[in-house]
Amino acid sequence: MAGVGLFSRAPRSPFPADMLRWLDRFGRFSLDPQGSGVDVDETVNRLGALYGHATSDPDGFLGGLLALVQRDRGGFATYGAARLAWEMYSSEAFRMPAALPLIDAGIRFKLSRGLPPSVALTALEMTRLRQLREEHGWPPQL
Repeated sequence: MAGVGLFSRAPRSPFPADMLRWLDRFGRFSLDPQGSGVDVDETVNRLGALYGHATSDPDGFLGGLLALVQRDRGGFATYGAARLAWEMYSSEAFRMPAALPLIDAGIRFKLSRGLPPSVALTALEMTRLRQLREEHGWPPQL
């Protein structure tokens, strides 16, 4: 059985090694562009670099993001991944089952900060929140 045992490797991530850290910074930037201290050019350049992967393999891209943010402890990387899904797919994300867990986690992150949905959420996020309420009664309280 070639390739099994000591010499087998876990699949390589298609993302740069610093992706979780970048998602954290992107989440902070997305929540507070002026106060985050994140360089806009750095953000735009990374978004451009990720676009090819995002559009050539949407399910792989989104699945990879979801796997990455499983290690997120502060929530900003999770929110950054949700924002990245919106940036890459816009309203198409509503029809992408792999995007919805990220988007829903991003909404939960923003609502957990105590701001009213009408202030904290974008129009796309409000649309998704209405869907969640209609389908699942989620979230039960705001």
